[in-house]
Amino acid sequence: MAKNSNGVAASAEQLKQTLTESGRAVAAQAGEVGQTLAESGRTVAAQAGEVGHTLAASGRTVAAQAGEVKDQVAATAVLAKDKAGEVVHDLADRMPSSSQEWEEMGRDVMDSVRRNPRPWLIGAAVVTVVWWLGRKSKRSH
Repeated sequence: MAKNSNGVAASAEQLKQTLTESGRAVAAQAGEVGQTLAESGRTVAAQAGEVGHTLAASGRTVAAQAGEVKDQVAATAVLAKDKAGEVVHDLADRMPSSSQEWEEMGRDVMDSVRRNPRPWLIGAAVVTVVWWLGRKSKRSH
């Protein structure tokens, strides 16, 4: 029976050594996995920082472009306002200011109608039809 217990003891010792070696191998691999994960984490953090910087730069670019567009719109609005003022003043200068000028303008219009009545008749017909349709539409509501 002593042989049997020596065999068991030897098997147990061999098993213990195998488990110890396996434990060391697992610990070494766990260390390598830990290092790989740490490196991956640092890489991801660096890439996230780069993305953050890129987004911030893009935001600044968009803000600058929006400011430029705002300035251009403001300049265009000023030009349009100035042009509108010029048109209004020009129109006011051309409008008759006395009854004599109004009469003269009326005679000019009548002469134009006598010389070429066709466009005036077409225009009058269009105005009449539009007025009639408007009245008819107003009554149906």
